[in-house]
Amino acid sequence: MTVSRLRDLRTDTLTARAADWHTAVEWGEHGRAHVDRQLLAPLREKLVGETATAAETRLQLIADNCEYTRLQTGLVHAALLGLAEELAEAKARLRTALDEAAAHGYPVDDAGAVGYPETLAEDGSVRQEAGTATPAAGLLDRALDGLSLVFPGHRETAQQLANTIGAALQRATDTDTRYARTLRELICDRGIAVTDAMWRDAHADLTTAATSILGIADASAIPSGATPAENAAWWAALTDEEQAAYLSLHPAEIGTLDGLPTTTRDTANRAVLQVEEARLREELDALLRAEPEKYAYSTSQKEGVSVRTVSDEWAEWNQRRELLAGQLTGIDAINERFAMTGENNLPEAYLLGFDTEGLGHAIIANGNPDTADHTAVYVPGTTSRLSESEGDIRRMTDLWRTTETLGGGEVSTITWIGYDAPQSIVPEAAKRSFAEAGAPLFNSFATGLQVAQGGAEASHTTVIAHSYGSTVVGVASQQEQLAVDDIIVAGSPGMTVNHARELGVGEDHVWSLGSFSDPVPILGAPAHGRWEFELYGEGLFGMPMGPHFRPIVPTMNEFGGNHMQSDALGVHSGYWNEGSVDLHNQASVVVGQYDEVFLK
Repeated sequence: MTVSRLRDLRTDTLTARAADWHTAVEWGEHGRAHVDRQLLAPLREKLVGETATAAETRLQLIADNCEYTRLQTGLVHAALLGLAEELAEAKARLRTALDEAAAHGYPVDDAGAVGYPETLAEDGSVRQEAGTATPAAGLLDRALDGLSLVFPGHRETAQQLANTIGAALQRATDTDTRYARTLRELICDRGIAVTDAMWRDAHADLTTAATSILGIADASAIPSGATPAENAAWWAALTDEEQAAYLSLHPAEIGTLDGLPTTTRDTANRAVLQVEEARLREELDALLRAEPEKYAYSTSQKEGVSVRTVSDEWAEWNQRRELLAGQLTGIDAINERFAMTGENNLPEAYLLGFDTEGLGHAIIANGNPDTADHTAVYVPGTTSRLSESEGDIRRMTDLWRTTETLGGGEVSTITWIGYDAPQSIVPEAAKRSFAEAGAPLFNSFATGLQVAQGGAEASHTTVIAHSYGSTVVGVASQQEQLAVDDIIVAGSPGMTVNHARELGVGEDHVWSLGSFSDPVPILGAPAHGRWEFELYGEGLFGMPMGPHFRPIVPTMNEFGGNHMQSDALGVHSGYWNEGSVDLHNQASVVVGQYDEVFLK
Protein backbone atom coordinates (compact mmCIF):
# COMPACT_ATOMS: atom_id res chain seq x y z
CA MET A 1 0.00 0.00 0.00
CA THR A 2 1.38 3.39 -1.00
CA VAL A 3 0.55 6.91 0.10
CA SER A 4 -1.01 7.89 -3.20
CA ARG A 5 -3.07 4.73 -3.45
CA LEU A 6 -4.55 5.06 0.03
CA ARG A 7 -4.96 8.85 -0.28
CA ASP A 8 -6.93 8.54 -3.52
CA LEU A 9 -8.88 5.42 -2.53
CA ARG A 10 -12.62 5.67 -3.31
CA THR A 11 -14.25 3.87 -0.42
CA ASP A 12 -17.62 4.99 -1.75
CA THR A 13 -17.08 2.54 -4.62
CA LEU A 14 -16.85 -0.28 -2.09
CA THR A 15 -20.03 0.85 -0.33
CA ALA A 16 -21.79 1.01 -3.70
CA ARG A 17 -20.74 -2.58 -4.40
CA ALA A 18 -21.93 -3.51 -0.91
CA ALA A 19 -25.32 -1.98 -1.73
CA ASP A 20 -25.53 -4.23 -4.80
CA TRP A 21 -24.92 -7.27 -2.61
CA HIS A 22 -27.47 -5.99 -0.11
CA THR A 23 -30.01 -6.15 -2.94
CA ALA A 24 -29.13 -9.83 -3.33
CA VAL A 25 -29.54 -10.33 0.41
CA GLU A 26 -33.01 -8.79 0.29
CA TRP A 27 -33.87 -10.90 -2.74
CA GLY A 28 -32.98 -14.05 -0.82
CA GLU A 29 -34.95 -13.02 2.26
CA HIS A 30 -38.01 -11.84 0.38
CA GLY A 31 -37.79 -14.78 -2.02
CA ARG A 32 -37.98 -17.34 0.77
CA ALA A 33 -40.87 -15.50 2.40
CA HIS A 34 -42.70 -15.27 -0.94
CA VAL A 35 -42.30 -18.98 -1.62
CA ASP A 36 -43.44 -19.89 1.90
CA ARG A 37 -46.42 -17.55 2.06
CA GLN A 38 -47.60 -17.05 -1.51
CA LEU A 39 -46.75 -20.36 -3.16
CA LEU A 40 -46.32 -23.19 -0.67
CA ALA A 41 -49.12 -22.16 1.70
CA PRO A 42 -51.88 -22.04 -0.97
CA LEU A 43 -50.54 -25.24 -2.52
CA ARG A 44 -50.81 -27.17 0.75
CA GLU A 45 -54.22 -25.72 1.43
CA LYS A 46 -55.86 -26.51 -1.90
CA LEU A 47 -54.05 -29.38 -3.64
CA VAL A 48 -53.28 -33.02 -2.83
CA GLY A 49 -51.79 -35.90 -4.76
CA GLU A 50 -48.50 -36.81 -6.44
CA THR A 51 -48.35 -33.67 -8.58
CA ALA A 52 -48.90 -31.45 -5.55
CA THR A 53 -46.22 -33.33 -3.61
CA ALA A 54 -43.74 -32.99 -6.46
CA ALA A 55 -44.51 -29.28 -6.81
CA GLU A 56 -44.08 -28.79 -3.05
CA THR A 57 -40.68 -30.50 -3.18
CA ARG A 58 -39.52 -28.22 -5.98
CA LEU A 59 -40.81 -25.10 -4.29
CA GLN A 60 -39.15 -26.08 -1.03
CA LEU A 61 -35.90 -26.44 -2.95
CA ILE A 62 -36.31 -22.89 -4.22
CA ALA A 63 -36.99 -21.67 -0.67
CA ASP A 64 -33.82 -23.43 0.55
CA ASN A 65 -31.84 -21.78 -2.23
CA CYS A 66 -33.22 -18.38 -1.26
CA GLU A 67 -32.20 -18.88 2.37
CA TYR A 68 -28.74 -20.15 1.41
CA THR A 69 -28.33 -17.20 -0.97
CA ARG A 70 -29.38 -14.76 1.75
CA LEU A 71 -26.83 -16.16 4.19
CA GLN A 72 -23.89 -16.27 1.79
CA THR A 73 -24.52 -12.96 0.03
CA GLY A 74 -25.03 -11.41 3.45
CA LEU A 75 -21.46 -12.34 4.35
CA VAL A 76 -20.13 -10.72 1.16
CA HIS A 77 -22.22 -7.62 1.84
CA ALA A 78 -20.90 -7.38 5.39
CA ALA A 79 -17.33 -7.96 4.21
CA LEU A 80 -17.49 -5.13 1.67
CA LEU A 81 -19.00 -2.77 4.23
CA GLY A 82 -16.38 -3.72 6.79
CA LEU A 83 -13.58 -3.31 4.26
CA ALA A 84 -14.84 0.13 3.27
CA GLU A 85 -15.15 1.27 6.89
CA GLU A 86 -11.72 0.05 7.97
CA LEU A 87 -9.98 1.47 4.90
CA ALA A 88 -11.82 4.77 5.37
CA GLU A 89 -10.48 4.98 8.92
CA ALA A 90 -6.92 4.27 7.74
CA LYS A 91 -7.34 6.83 4.98
CA ALA A 92 -8.58 9.45 7.46
CA ARG A 93 -5.51 8.94 9.63
CA LEU A 94 -3.28 9.26 6.58
CA ARG A 95 -4.96 12.45 5.40
CA THR A 96 -4.63 14.03 8.86
CA ALA A 97 -0.91 13.27 8.89
CA LEU A 98 -0.46 14.54 5.30
CA ASP A 99 -2.27 17.78 6.15
CA GLU A 100 -0.03 18.29 9.17
CA ALA A 101 3.08 17.58 7.08
CA ALA A 102 1.92 20.09 4.47
CA ALA A 103 1.36 22.70 7.20
CA HIS A 104 4.97 22.25 8.29
CA GLY A 105 6.17 22.31 4.70
CA TYR A 106 7.43 18.71 4.89
CA PRO A 107 7.45 16.76 1.62
CA VAL A 108 6.08 13.18 1.79
CA ASP A 109 7.03 10.54 -0.79
CA ASP A 110 4.86 7.63 -1.91
CA ALA A 111 6.48 5.23 0.56
CA GLY A 112 5.59 7.50 3.48
CA ALA A 113 9.01 9.04 4.11
CA VAL A 114 8.83 12.62 5.42
CA GLY A 115 11.50 15.19 4.57
CA TYR A 116 12.40 17.93 7.02
CA PRO A 117 14.64 21.04 6.97
CA GLU A 118 17.47 21.83 9.35
CA THR A 119 16.62 23.00 12.86
CA LEU A 120 18.32 26.15 14.12
CA ALA A 121 19.23 26.94 17.70
CA GLU A 122 18.38 30.29 19.32
CA ASP A 123 21.80 31.65 18.42
CA GLY A 124 21.26 30.82 14.75
CA SER A 125 23.51 27.78 14.70
CA VAL A 126 22.36 24.51 13.16
CA ARG A 127 21.11 22.20 15.90
CA GLN A 128 19.84 19.49 13.53
CA GLU A 129 20.75 18.82 9.92
CA ALA A 130 18.03 18.46 7.27
CA GLY A 131 17.03 14.90 6.40
CA THR A 132 14.30 12.35 5.80
CA ALA A 133 12.32 10.38 8.39
CA THR A 134 11.12 6.96 7.25
CA PRO A 135 8.15 5.09 8.69
CA ALA A 136 9.49 2.78 11.34
CA ALA A 137 8.84 1.63 14.87
CA GLY A 138 12.39 0.94 15.95
CA LEU A 139 13.83 1.72 19.37
CA LEU A 140 15.56 4.84 18.08
CA ASP A 141 12.35 6.22 16.59
CA ARG A 142 10.37 5.58 19.76
CA ALA A 143 13.12 7.21 21.79
CA LEU A 144 13.02 10.23 19.50
CA ASP A 145 9.26 10.43 19.93
CA GLY A 146 9.80 10.77 23.67
CA LEU A 147 12.63 13.28 23.34
CA SER A 148 10.60 15.50 21.03
CA LEU A 149 8.80 16.97 24.02
CA VAL A 150 12.08 17.97 25.59
CA PHE A 151 14.12 18.88 22.50
CA PRO A 152 11.53 19.73 19.88
CA GLY A 153 12.82 19.92 16.34
CA HIS A 154 11.90 19.19 12.74
CA ARG A 155 13.42 15.72 12.88
CA GLU A 156 11.27 14.61 15.82
CA THR A 157 8.08 16.06 14.32
CA ALA A 158 8.79 14.50 10.94
CA GLN A 159 9.50 11.13 12.53
CA GLN A 160 6.21 11.20 14.39
CA LEU A 161 4.39 11.99 11.16
CA ALA A 162 6.27 9.30 9.27
CA ASN A 163 5.37 6.76 11.92
CA THR A 164 1.71 7.79 11.76
CA ILE A 165 1.73 7.53 7.98
CA GLY A 166 3.49 4.18 8.12
CA ALA A 167 0.96 2.84 10.64
CA ALA A 168 -1.92 3.96 8.41
CA LEU A 169 -0.34 2.28 5.38
CA GLN A 170 0.33 -0.91 7.33
CA ARG A 171 -3.21 -0.97 8.68
CA ALA A 172 -4.62 -0.56 5.20
CA THR A 173 -2.36 -3.33 3.91
CA ASP A 174 -3.31 -5.70 6.71
CA THR A 175 -7.00 -4.89 6.24
CA ASP A 176 -6.81 -5.51 2.51
CA THR A 177 -5.03 -8.84 3.05
CA ARG A 178 -7.47 -10.00 5.72
CA TYR A 179 -10.58 -9.18 3.70
CA ALA A 180 -9.13 -10.64 0.51
CA ARG A 181 -8.55 -13.91 2.38
CA THR A 182 -12.07 -13.81 3.82
CA LEU A 183 -13.72 -13.13 0.47
CA ARG A 184 -11.73 -15.91 -1.22
CA GLU A 185 -13.21 -18.38 1.27
CA LEU A 186 -16.79 -17.34 0.47
CA ILE A 187 -17.10 -19.72 -2.46
CA CYS A 188 -20.28 -21.72 -3.03
CA ASP A 189 -20.66 -25.05 -4.78
CA ARG A 190 -22.45 -25.12 -8.08
CA GLY A 191 -25.83 -26.76 -8.31
CA ILE A 192 -29.42 -26.34 -7.23
CA ALA A 193 -29.59 -28.74 -4.31
CA VAL A 194 -28.50 -27.27 -0.98
CA THR A 195 -26.77 -30.13 0.80
CA ASP A 196 -25.67 -30.65 4.39
CA ALA A 197 -22.11 -30.21 3.19
CA MET A 198 -22.99 -26.77 1.82
CA TRP A 199 -24.59 -25.75 5.11
CA ARG A 200 -21.53 -26.98 7.01
CA ASP A 201 -19.38 -24.88 4.70
CA ALA A 202 -21.71 -21.94 5.33
CA HIS A 203 -21.17 -22.45 9.05
CA ALA A 204 -17.40 -22.34 8.54
CA ASP A 205 -17.78 -19.20 6.41
CA LEU A 206 -19.90 -17.58 9.10
CA THR A 207 -17.35 -18.36 11.78
CA THR A 208 -14.49 -16.98 9.69
CA ALA A 209 -16.37 -13.85 8.68
CA ALA A 210 -17.55 -13.07 12.20
CA THR A 211 -13.97 -13.06 13.49
CA SER A 212 -12.30 -11.29 10.57
CA ILE A 213 -14.82 -8.59 9.61
CA LEU A 214 -14.17 -5.85 12.14
CA GLY A 215 -15.23 -2.65 10.44
CA ILE A 216 -18.97 -3.09 10.89
CA ALA A 217 -21.41 -5.05 13.05
CA ASP A 218 -19.07 -5.20 16.01
CA ALA A 219 -20.13 -8.10 18.23
CA SER A 220 -19.20 -6.14 21.35
CA ALA A 221 -21.88 -3.57 20.51
CA ILE A 222 -24.69 -6.13 20.70
CA PRO A 223 -26.60 -5.50 23.95
CA SER A 224 -25.94 -7.98 26.73
CA GLY A 225 -28.17 -8.08 29.78
CA ALA A 226 -30.21 -5.13 28.48
CA THR A 227 -33.97 -4.78 28.80
CA PRO A 228 -36.19 -5.62 25.81
CA ALA A 229 -36.90 -1.90 25.37
CA GLU A 230 -33.17 -1.16 25.27
CA ASN A 231 -32.64 -3.96 22.76
CA ALA A 232 -35.37 -2.55 20.55
CA ALA A 233 -33.96 0.98 20.74
CA TRP A 234 -30.47 -0.24 19.82
CA TRP A 235 -31.78 -2.13 16.82
CA ALA A 236 -33.98 0.73 15.62
CA ALA A 237 -30.99 3.11 15.72
CA LEU A 238 -29.06 1.00 13.19
CA THR A 239 -29.23 1.67 9.47
CA ASP A 240 -30.76 -0.95 7.18
CA GLU A 241 -27.30 -2.01 6.03
CA GLU A 242 -26.02 -2.27 9.60
CA GLN A 243 -28.99 -4.42 10.53
CA ALA A 244 -28.34 -6.65 7.54
CA ALA A 245 -24.67 -6.98 8.53
CA TYR A 246 -25.54 -7.96 12.09
CA LEU A 247 -28.03 -10.54 10.84
CA SER A 248 -25.40 -12.01 8.54
CA LEU A 249 -22.47 -12.04 10.95
CA HIS A 250 -24.11 -12.64 14.34
CA PRO A 251 -27.44 -14.43 13.81
CA ALA A 252 -27.19 -16.43 17.06
CA GLU A 253 -26.81 -13.28 19.14
CA ILE A 254 -29.48 -11.28 17.29
CA GLY A 255 -31.95 -14.15 17.46
CA THR A 256 -31.89 -14.12 21.26
CA LEU A 257 -32.65 -10.41 21.74
CA ASP A 258 -36.08 -9.97 23.30
CA GLY A 259 -37.84 -6.87 22.03
CA LEU A 260 -36.71 -7.14 18.40
CA PRO A 261 -39.31 -7.61 15.63
CA THR A 262 -40.56 -11.14 15.07
CA THR A 263 -39.43 -11.20 11.44
CA THR A 264 -35.91 -10.16 12.45
CA ARG A 265 -35.61 -12.90 15.06
CA ASP A 266 -37.08 -15.44 12.67
CA THR A 267 -34.53 -14.60 9.97
CA ALA A 268 -31.66 -14.89 12.44
CA ASN A 269 -32.81 -18.11 14.08
CA ARG A 270 -33.56 -19.89 10.81
CA ALA A 271 -29.96 -19.33 9.80
CA VAL A 272 -28.79 -20.74 13.14
CA LEU A 273 -31.07 -23.75 12.75
CA GLN A 274 -29.80 -24.53 9.25
CA VAL A 275 -26.12 -24.48 10.15
CA GLU A 276 -26.69 -26.27 13.47
CA GLU A 277 -28.65 -29.02 11.76
CA ALA A 278 -25.79 -29.63 9.34
CA ARG A 279 -23.24 -29.56 12.15
CA LEU A 280 -25.20 -32.00 14.29
CA ARG A 281 -25.69 -34.43 11.41
CA GLU A 282 -21.98 -34.36 10.63
CA GLU A 283 -21.07 -34.98 14.27
CA LEU A 284 -23.62 -37.79 14.61
CA ASP A 285 -22.39 -39.50 11.43
CA ALA A 286 -18.80 -39.35 12.68
CA LEU A 287 -19.90 -40.62 16.10
CA LEU A 288 -21.72 -43.61 14.61
CA ARG A 289 -18.65 -44.55 12.60
CA ALA A 290 -16.54 -44.55 15.76
CA GLU A 291 -18.71 -46.67 18.05
CA PRO A 292 -16.54 -48.29 20.76
CA GLU A 293 -16.92 -51.79 22.15
CA LYS A 294 -20.20 -52.01 23.96
CA TYR A 295 -19.22 -54.54 26.62
CA ALA A 296 -16.39 -54.90 29.07
CA TYR A 297 -15.56 -58.35 30.46
CA SER A 298 -14.19 -59.31 33.84
CA THR A 299 -13.62 -62.66 35.54
CA SER A 300 -14.59 -63.36 39.13
CA GLN A 301 -11.57 -64.55 41.14
CA LYS A 302 -13.64 -66.89 43.33
CA GLU A 303 -16.13 -68.32 40.90
CA GLY A 304 -14.13 -68.04 37.69
CA VAL A 305 -17.21 -66.62 35.97
CA SER A 306 -16.88 -64.11 33.17
CA VAL A 307 -19.05 -61.04 33.79
CA ARG A 308 -20.18 -58.80 30.95
CA THR A 309 -20.97 -55.13 31.69
CA VAL A 310 -21.53 -52.09 29.51
CA SER A 311 -18.19 -50.34 29.07
CA ASP A 312 -17.72 -46.78 30.31
CA GLU A 313 -16.56 -45.73 26.84
CA TRP A 314 -19.70 -47.07 25.19
CA ALA A 315 -21.97 -45.51 27.84
CA GLU A 316 -20.40 -42.10 27.28
CA TRP A 317 -20.61 -42.58 23.51
CA ASN A 318 -24.26 -43.59 23.72
CA GLN A 319 -25.15 -40.62 25.90
CA ARG A 320 -23.72 -38.29 23.27
CA ARG A 321 -25.45 -40.22 20.48
CA GLU A 322 -28.83 -39.92 22.20
CA LEU A 323 -28.36 -36.19 22.75
CA LEU A 324 -27.44 -35.51 19.11
CA ALA A 325 -30.20 -37.75 17.75
CA GLY A 326 -32.71 -36.13 20.07
CA GLN A 327 -31.78 -32.61 19.07
CA LEU A 328 -32.07 -33.57 15.40
CA THR A 329 -35.51 -35.01 16.17
CA GLY A 330 -36.47 -31.63 17.63
CA ILE A 331 -35.14 -29.84 14.54
CA ASP A 332 -37.18 -32.19 12.36
CA ALA A 333 -40.27 -31.21 14.36
CA ILE A 334 -39.58 -27.52 13.76
CA ASN A 335 -39.02 -28.11 10.03
CA GLU A 336 -42.21 -30.14 9.91
CA ARG A 337 -44.11 -27.21 11.40
CA PHE A 338 -42.58 -24.93 8.77
CA ALA A 339 -43.83 -27.35 6.13
CA MET A 340 -47.38 -27.29 7.55
CA THR A 341 -47.91 -23.61 6.74
CA GLY A 342 -51.10 -23.33 4.69
CA GLU A 343 -52.58 -26.66 5.74
CA ASN A 344 -56.13 -25.99 6.92
CA ASN A 345 -55.33 -22.30 6.77
CA LEU A 346 -52.49 -22.65 9.32
CA PRO A 347 -50.45 -19.41 9.33
CA GLU A 348 -46.74 -19.05 8.79
CA ALA A 349 -44.47 -20.22 11.57
CA TYR A 350 -41.84 -17.92 13.09
CA LEU A 351 -38.74 -19.13 14.94
CA LEU A 352 -38.26 -16.67 17.79
CA GLY A 353 -35.51 -18.60 19.52
CA PHE A 354 -33.27 -21.59 18.86
CA ASP A 355 -30.09 -23.07 20.27
CA THR A 356 -28.59 -26.47 21.03
CA GLU A 357 -26.93 -25.51 24.30
CA GLY A 358 -27.42 -28.21 26.92
CA LEU A 359 -30.62 -30.02 26.02
CA GLY A 360 -31.56 -27.32 23.51
CA HIS A 361 -34.26 -24.63 23.36
CA ALA A 362 -36.79 -23.49 20.78
CA ILE A 363 -39.51 -20.82 20.56
CA ILE A 364 -41.99 -21.29 17.71
CA ALA A 365 -44.95 -19.05 16.89
CA ASN A 366 -48.01 -19.82 14.80
CA GLY A 367 -48.65 -16.46 13.17
CA ASN A 368 -46.87 -13.19 13.80
CA PRO A 369 -47.41 -12.01 17.39
CA ASP A 370 -46.32 -8.47 16.46
CA THR A 371 -49.54 -8.01 14.47
CA ALA A 372 -51.88 -10.36 16.36
CA ASP A 373 -54.98 -9.23 18.22
CA HIS A 374 -54.51 -12.09 20.67
CA THR A 375 -51.30 -13.85 21.68
CA ALA A 376 -50.89 -17.04 23.72
CA VAL A 377 -47.56 -18.22 25.14
CA TYR A 378 -47.30 -21.83 26.24
CA VAL A 379 -44.79 -22.67 29.01
CA PRO A 380 -44.28 -26.45 29.21
CA GLY A 381 -43.21 -28.37 32.29
CA THR A 382 -41.02 -31.28 33.34
CA THR A 383 -39.06 -33.11 30.57
CA SER A 384 -39.57 -30.30 28.03
CA ARG A 385 -36.51 -29.81 25.80
CA LEU A 386 -35.62 -29.52 22.13
CA SER A 387 -35.80 -33.26 21.50
CA GLU A 388 -39.36 -33.37 22.91
CA SER A 389 -40.60 -30.25 21.12
CA GLU A 390 -42.91 -32.01 18.65
CA GLY A 391 -45.70 -32.52 21.18
CA ASP A 392 -45.44 -29.00 22.58
CA ILE A 393 -45.49 -27.50 19.09
CA ARG A 394 -48.53 -29.59 18.20
CA ARG A 395 -50.42 -28.38 21.28
CA MET A 396 -50.15 -24.77 20.23
CA THR A 397 -50.97 -25.65 16.63
CA ASP A 398 -54.16 -27.37 17.83
CA LEU A 399 -54.96 -24.43 20.08
CA TRP A 400 -54.56 -22.00 17.17
CA ARG A 401 -56.97 -24.07 15.08
CA THR A 402 -59.47 -24.09 17.93
CA THR A 403 -59.32 -20.30 18.23
CA GLU A 404 -60.12 -20.10 14.52
CA THR A 405 -63.49 -21.72 15.17
CA LEU A 406 -64.31 -18.99 17.70
CA GLY A 407 -63.35 -15.95 15.67
CA GLY A 408 -62.43 -12.79 17.49
CA GLY A 409 -59.46 -11.54 15.51
CA GLU A 410 -55.97 -12.58 14.48
CA VAL A 411 -54.28 -15.01 16.89
CA SER A 412 -50.68 -16.07 17.44
CA THR A 413 -49.88 -19.08 19.63
CA ILE A 414 -46.32 -19.60 20.82
CA THR A 415 -44.49 -22.62 22.18
CA TRP A 416 -41.84 -21.30 24.59
CA ILE A 417 -39.21 -23.94 25.33
CA GLY A 418 -36.98 -21.17 26.59
CA TYR A 419 -35.76 -22.45 29.93
CA ASP A 420 -34.01 -25.51 31.32
CA ALA A 421 -36.88 -27.60 32.65
CA PRO A 422 -36.53 -30.42 35.17
CA GLN A 423 -35.93 -33.72 33.39
CA SER A 424 -37.12 -36.06 36.15
CA ILE A 425 -40.06 -36.17 38.53
CA VAL A 426 -37.73 -37.03 41.39
CA PRO A 427 -35.65 -35.26 42.40
CA GLU A 428 -35.54 -32.44 39.82
CA ALA A 429 -39.24 -31.54 39.56
CA ALA A 430 -39.37 -31.13 43.33
CA LYS A 431 -36.74 -28.40 43.19
CA ARG A 432 -37.68 -24.75 42.84
CA SER A 433 -34.29 -23.78 41.39
CA PHE A 434 -35.37 -24.57 37.83
CA ALA A 435 -38.29 -22.13 38.17
CA GLU A 436 -36.11 -19.47 39.75
CA ALA A 437 -33.68 -19.69 36.82
CA GLY A 438 -36.42 -19.80 34.19
CA ALA A 439 -38.62 -17.01 35.56
CA PRO A 440 -36.39 -14.07 34.47
CA LEU A 441 -36.13 -15.61 31.00
CA PHE A 442 -39.90 -15.81 30.71
CA ASN A 443 -40.38 -12.26 31.98
CA SER A 444 -37.88 -10.96 29.44
CA PHE A 445 -39.55 -12.83 26.60
CA ALA A 446 -43.07 -11.74 27.53
CA THR A 447 -41.97 -8.13 27.94
CA GLY A 448 -40.12 -8.36 24.64
CA LEU A 449 -43.32 -9.45 22.90
CA GLN A 450 -45.10 -6.47 24.37
CA VAL A 451 -42.35 -4.10 23.20
CA ALA A 452 -42.35 -5.55 19.67
CA GLN A 453 -46.14 -5.33 19.54
CA GLY A 454 -46.09 -1.66 20.42
CA GLY A 455 -47.20 -1.63 24.03
CA ALA A 456 -49.47 -3.31 26.56
CA GLU A 457 -52.66 -2.33 24.73
CA ALA A 458 -51.55 -3.58 21.30
CA SER A 459 -52.39 -7.25 21.89
CA HIS A 460 -54.31 -9.31 24.43
CA THR A 461 -51.78 -11.82 25.80
CA THR A 462 -52.41 -15.06 27.67
CA VAL A 463 -49.78 -17.30 29.22
CA ILE A 464 -50.69 -21.00 29.34
CA ALA A 465 -48.53 -22.91 31.80
CA HIS A 466 -48.53 -26.67 32.13
CA SER A 467 -47.37 -28.56 35.20
CA TYR A 468 -43.95 -27.25 36.35
CA GLY A 469 -44.34 -24.43 33.83
CA SER A 470 -46.95 -22.94 36.16
CA THR A 471 -44.34 -22.85 38.92
CA VAL A 472 -42.08 -20.90 36.57
CA VAL A 473 -44.87 -18.40 35.87
CA GLY A 474 -45.69 -18.14 39.56
CA VAL A 475 -42.10 -17.31 40.45
CA ALA A 476 -41.95 -14.88 37.51
CA SER A 477 -45.00 -13.03 38.85
CA GLN A 478 -43.18 -12.42 42.14
CA GLN A 479 -40.07 -11.06 40.41
CA GLU A 480 -41.84 -8.39 38.37
CA GLN A 481 -45.20 -7.48 36.88
CA LEU A 482 -46.05 -10.07 34.24
CA ALA A 483 -46.50 -8.61 30.74
CA VAL A 484 -49.67 -10.68 30.21
CA ASP A 485 -53.40 -10.16 30.62
CA ASP A 486 -54.56 -13.68 31.50
CA ILE A 487 -52.97 -16.71 33.13
CA ILE A 488 -54.11 -20.27 32.44
CA VAL A 489 -52.55 -23.14 34.40
CA ALA A 490 -53.14 -26.83 33.72
CA GLY A 491 -52.17 -29.61 36.09
CA SER A 492 -50.32 -27.17 38.31
CA PRO A 493 -48.25 -28.51 41.23
CA GLY A 494 -48.30 -25.02 42.76
CA MET A 495 -47.30 -21.47 41.87
CA THR A 496 -45.51 -20.54 45.14
CA VAL A 497 -48.38 -18.18 46.06
CA ASN A 498 -51.51 -19.00 48.02
CA HIS A 499 -54.03 -16.91 46.11
CA ALA A 500 -54.76 -15.93 42.51
CA ARG A 501 -54.74 -12.23 43.34
CA GLU A 502 -51.02 -12.45 44.17
CA LEU A 503 -50.17 -13.18 40.51
CA GLY A 504 -50.67 -9.53 39.56
CA VAL A 505 -53.20 -9.83 36.71
CA GLY A 506 -56.35 -9.73 38.81
CA GLU A 507 -58.14 -12.73 40.29
CA ASP A 508 -60.75 -12.71 37.49
CA HIS A 509 -57.99 -13.26 34.92
CA VAL A 510 -56.51 -16.38 36.50
CA TRP A 511 -57.84 -19.68 35.13
CA SER A 512 -57.06 -23.21 36.27
CA LEU A 513 -57.56 -26.63 34.70
CA GLY A 514 -57.19 -29.76 36.76
CA SER A 515 -58.57 -33.22 36.15
CA PHE A 516 -59.65 -35.10 39.28
CA SER A 517 -57.53 -38.03 38.04
CA ASP A 518 -54.38 -35.93 37.52
CA PRO A 519 -52.05 -36.70 40.44
CA VAL A 520 -49.58 -33.85 39.86
CA PRO A 521 -51.47 -31.10 41.76
CA ILE A 522 -51.58 -33.34 44.82
CA LEU A 523 -48.10 -34.80 44.58
CA GLY A 524 -46.43 -31.51 43.66
CA ALA A 525 -48.24 -29.37 46.21
CA PRO A 526 -45.80 -29.97 49.09
CA ALA A 527 -42.91 -28.72 46.93
CA HIS A 528 -44.48 -25.80 45.07
CA GLY A 529 -47.78 -24.98 46.76
CA ARG A 530 -47.85 -22.13 49.22
CA TRP A 531 -48.21 -23.52 52.74
CA GLU A 532 -51.11 -22.06 54.70
CA PHE A 533 -51.94 -22.33 58.40
CA GLU A 534 -55.48 -23.44 59.21
CA LEU A 535 -57.68 -24.76 62.00
CA TYR A 536 -59.90 -27.67 61.10
CA GLY A 537 -62.62 -29.90 62.51
CA GLU A 538 -64.81 -29.37 65.59
CA GLY A 539 -64.21 -30.68 69.09
CA LEU A 540 -65.98 -30.05 72.33
CA PHE A 541 -68.34 -27.08 72.40
CA GLY A 542 -67.61 -26.46 68.69
CA MET A 543 -64.00 -25.52 69.28
CA PRO A 544 -61.61 -26.15 66.35
CA MET A 545 -59.42 -29.21 66.63
CA GLY A 546 -55.67 -28.89 66.21
CA PRO A 547 -53.97 -26.43 63.87
CA HIS A 548 -52.01 -27.63 60.83
CA PHE A 549 -50.36 -26.40 57.66
CA ARG A 550 -51.33 -27.43 54.15
CA PRO A 551 -50.12 -26.38 50.68
CA ILE A 552 -52.45 -24.38 48.41
CA VAL A 553 -52.45 -24.99 44.63
CA PRO A 554 -54.55 -23.40 41.83
CA THR A 555 -57.05 -26.27 41.61
CA MET A 556 -58.22 -25.62 45.18
CA ASN A 557 -61.17 -23.32 45.81
CA GLU A 558 -59.11 -21.46 48.40
CA PHE A 559 -56.73 -20.35 45.66
CA GLY A 560 -59.40 -18.26 43.98
CA GLY A 561 -59.58 -17.41 40.33
CA ASN A 562 -61.67 -19.26 37.77
CA HIS A 563 -61.84 -23.05 37.92
CA MET A 564 -62.62 -24.41 34.47
CA GLN A 565 -64.23 -27.72 33.56
CA SER A 566 -61.88 -30.43 32.34
CA ASP A 567 -62.43 -33.75 30.57
CA ALA A 568 -58.74 -34.75 30.61
CA LEU A 569 -59.29 -38.07 32.31
CA GLY A 570 -56.46 -40.27 33.51
CA VAL A 571 -53.51 -38.39 32.02
CA HIS A 572 -51.50 -35.38 33.10
CA SER A 573 -50.98 -34.22 29.52
CA GLY A 574 -54.54 -34.59 28.25
CA TYR A 575 -55.49 -30.93 28.48
CA TRP A 576 -54.92 -30.44 24.74
CA ASN A 577 -56.82 -33.42 23.37
CA GLU A 578 -58.54 -32.61 20.10
CA GLY A 579 -62.15 -31.60 20.60
CA SER A 580 -61.81 -31.48 24.39
CA VAL A 581 -63.58 -29.03 26.65
CA ASP A 582 -60.11 -28.13 27.98
CA LEU A 583 -58.99 -26.93 24.54
CA HIS A 584 -62.25 -25.02 24.04
CA ASN A 585 -61.85 -23.31 27.41
CA GLN A 586 -58.27 -22.27 26.70
CA ALA A 587 -59.18 -20.94 23.25
CA SER A 588 -62.07 -18.93 24.71
CA VAL A 589 -59.77 -17.22 27.20
CA VAL A 590 -57.12 -16.59 24.53
CA VAL A 591 -59.57 -14.69 22.29
CA GLY A 592 -61.14 -12.90 25.26
CA GLN A 593 -64.53 -14.63 25.04
CA TYR A 594 -64.76 -15.26 28.76
CA ASP A 595 -68.49 -15.95 28.71
CA GLU A 596 -67.84 -18.99 26.50
CA VAL A 597 -65.70 -20.68 29.18
CA PHE A 598 -67.25 -23.67 30.95
CA LEU A 599 -66.66 -23.20 34.65
CA LYS A 600 -67.06 -25.74 37.43
